[in-house]
Amino acid sequence: YKVSEKVEVTASCGKLKKPVSGGIAYQEECLISNLAQLGEAIASGTILTGEGKTELVGDEFITSMANGLTVYYYVILEYPNKETSQNEDIGLGFDGVVTVEASDAEPDIEIMAAYIKNEDTGEYDPIDKMPSEGFWQLNEKSMCSNEAKPIWDNKNHGVLVSNLTQSGTGCVLYFEEYKTPSEEMLVKLKIDSSDIKGTVSQIIGLACDVNTNNSAHDSGRCAMTDSGIYSATTSEGTTYYYRGTVNNNWVKFGNYWWRIIRINENGTVRMIYSGEISSENQPDKDDGRWVPSGNSQTGTSVFNIDTNNNAYVGFKYGVLSAGNYASTHLNTNDSTILGVLRTWYNGATMDKSLIDGETGFCNDRELATSNHGDTRYNNYGYGTNATWYAPFDRVAKSDSSSEYAAIGEEQKPTFECKNKTRDLFTTSDSSTGNGALDVPVGLITMDEAIYAGGFAGQNNYGYWLYTGNCYWAMSPYCLGTSGNANVFLVGNNGGVNWYSANWDVPGVRPVINLKANITFSGKGTVDDPYIPSKI
Repeated sequence: YKVSEKVEVTASCGKLKKPVSGGIAYQEECLISNLAQLGEAIASGTILTGEGKTELVGDEFITSMANGLTVYYYVILEYPNKETSQNEDIGLGFDGVVTVEASDAEPDIEIMAAYIKNEDTGEYDPIDKMPSEGFWQLNEKSMCSNEAKPIWDNKNHGVLVSNLTQSGTGCVLYFEEYKTPSEEMLVKLKIDSSDIKGTVSQIIGLACDVNTNNSAHDSGRCAMTDSGIYSATTSEGTTYYYRGTVNNNWVKFGNYWWRIIRINENGTVRMIYSGEISSENQPDKDDGRWVPSGNSQTGTSVFNIDTNNNAYVGFKYGVLSAGNYASTHLNTNDSTILGVLRTWYNGATMDKSLIDGETGFCNDRELATSNHGDTRYNNYGYGTNATWYAPFDRVAKSDSSSEYAAIGEEQKPTFECKNKTRDLFTTSDSSTGNGALDVPVGLITMDEAIYAGGFAGQNNYGYWLYTGNCYWAMSPYCLGTSGNANVFLVGNNGGVNWYSANWDVPGVRPVINLKANITFSGKGTVDDPYIPSKI
């Protein structure tokens, strides 16, 4: 017998009397408990006497690929009660050894047919032999008999099969070019590899269109004109983000306009709220940015109602009276803005089953590595100790300066969240991040705003994040020498800047992540926006 779960099998035996001609015959009968749970026997046979060997099961393949699957085999030995006399067996017994012998022979797998995807036609063309180079993956249509599962080994360019339990297993394979989760999402969004402009090696200025960054506001500030979709590599994989003056990241989801910030490394799509959909609230179609006729935010709010503690730079925070950094930045208390976001999310009209809670939102509370030339900053990160936080490190002019790097000097945003267990805010049922959220909603980070085309300390009226309003980011700036917790924001002039956490003027633009296993219609333009749906 073969089962995938352990079964407690025991035997209890007793003597029985049976009247026979001329006397009484004594028999022993045994009852085996839980035998029905073993199912049908996969093999049976008669045990040979003497030194002979009886093979009960042959060609049983046990593979280690099935995610740690354990297989249990049970051998039941029975001595039958015969109709004839068994007196000669009285008092005797038997013994033997049950053995499992391993073989080096290749499993008997037959490739019944194989196909490869034609990227030009989208059809699968038959092939005579397996790919010998390149990176490939098997489409979900690939299958094997006997409930086995085929897996393509790109390293050795061969077929592996999990749950291979029988010889004579046949497989039909459908090959397509291997794509990372974020590349898979590019396909769903109808973004060709030729649309990706590569990477931005250095960020030393604004990304904007000179025609939209007009002289009435910001003459000569467009140091860069890179606009489009760019890639960046992180420890989690490759992410693709929208930068500059773009008009192909529009999404209609629920009753709201959204704009895609980036395709995350895991294939989810990060979007920022851009207003309710109504006849009075339509995107400006005259250029690639939206100066909204309506409202691009859900309202205004303080980040935290109080500011006189390092804890208040947190999306959630810990013990205000703590005399140490770790307790101060526990995730036990909601920030004011998290409460505002929760209220909006719970009342929002949209299909929330499409929203991802695993990817999370980074509230980077790492301490700065320098006091930036100001000895009043000890960077302890608790109480009212003046403290710079790591996001400021990335936009500061130098370790010895408390000024922003100017145009022509490098600012160094990152998509990494260094301390995920503390600062990556995910929902409680996720396996990544801190699991501290009950609703999967957050804010844009300072870093994402700079990747989008902003620049700390510089106005930018000509990139897609500019709305004419200021709104909160999620990244801490400092606990200043005056005792105020300060947080980054995007200003009403499009520049990346900061302000005291209790300022009630900045707007709230919720950010969500859509799941990777959904599909999209549309082209992402104002006239034909992306519309997400379940596969």
